[in-house]
Amino acid sequence: MPPKRAAPSSAAASKPPAKKSRPSTEGTGTENAAAPEPTRDPRWAPLSGSANADMNYKITMSNPVEAYSFTLLCQPPFPNSDEDDEDDEEDEEDEEEEDEAPKKQRCDGGKTCICSKPASEYPDHPWKLSVAGKTKYFIQHTQCDLRDPDNFGMYTFNDHMAYGVLEVIQNLFLDYQNASDNVKEQWAVCEALGLLLACGRGMEMSMIDDGELFEKTLLLVGHLFLSMLARLERENLLSKDSEILNLGTIMAIYMMIAAQTDGGFQANPPKESIGPKKDGKNWRPTEFPSHILAYARKYDIELVGPHNIEELVSEAKEDADLPVPESNTGAKADPFGFEKALKAYSLRYRGVTQFLSKRKKAGKTPIGGDALDITSWTSAERKASAYDGKDPFGAKEIAALKKGDVLGMR
Repeated sequence: MPPKRAAPSSAAASKPPAKKSRPSTEGTGTENAAAPEPTRDPRWAPLSGSANADMNYKITMSNPVEAYSFTLLCQPPFPNSDEDDEDDEEDEEDEEEEDEAPKKQRCDGGKTCICSKPASEYPDHPWKLSVAGKTKYFIQHTQCDLRDPDNFGMYTFNDHMAYGVLEVIQNLFLDYQNASDNVKEQWAVCEALGLLLACGRGMEMSMIDDGELFEKTLLLVGHLFLSMLARLERENLLSKDSEILNLGTIMAIYMMIAAQTDGGFQANPPKESIGPKKDGKNWRPTEFPSHILAYARKYDIELVGPHNIEELVSEAKEDADLPVPESNTGAKADPFGFEKALKAYSLRYRGVTQFLSKRKKAGKTPIGGDALDITSWTSAERKASAYDGKDPFGAKEIAALKKGDVLGMR
């Protein structure tokens, strides 16, 4: 199990979960009473912290004007230089030493930094997110924390946390698919997925004992993001002046993810057609960064954000094919084959997390769901895996779950 990550740099981030800590309750956002209550997704168990978090997101993001406006992060929620990895260890020493160079301002969640300010106030700042994307991103950390038995003083099986992260990422695949009628919501999913993988959750997922499943999951990420870019092109939203203000940053992050996880690409999958075979264009899914770069150059989008972006660009291939826009319509509007790949992935890995949790009826979905979410387990199931033989949830926490509250770790 890799060491616990630091909390993301934002006011919306939770504090790092403490070992054997008890869950706390947070509001569900139901103050927005004017908005109709969204439908509960059938992938969730009857009682589930994941379900509550998902419902909270849907309710709080029900106003599209607010949800898809852009806000700022003062800095990325992951190390972004060669020195950043050592910063935390040297903090105390740095405070006692005088440095000729000005120190980078620490994120304090918007008290003095620029987090949560409107993106229009700092148009050249690269770290912008839609409010929906930012909210969904932080919710995924909550989802991951609920799938870590260490947080509840429990032992289940060695890779529970790693497979829990996989389950969360699979849920993002389903979120993207479910948002097929809303391009901006699909982009919010891409923002959340990209940042989640970039901030270290991808490395946690790599601890699963199924290398093929890890690799296929990464390849599906590439299918998803390129299908997203093709849709943005189709809807005239792919340009340097796009109303989607963080195109260059999110595109660069996905190139970075591929570089970080390149060791996971053990196989060399065959080339696949891009769009109709008559167009004669193809791609190899392991090379999706090259196609991201091709889109950036085609539409003069500046790739910004990751400190090593020049290196990422230099490593990408120069001759990557892109789909013919005129062919990317109607029933063929998925030129990079995300839906086809998702279907094959779902059939191949159907019920993996349910099987591992020994809870085959934990949800009604082939992938994703909440079988590894400790809050969805019965009290007897939690007691059976608890070090002290007691349910880590008391009556207060169980009542909060039933009420629909979101549980976070403190």
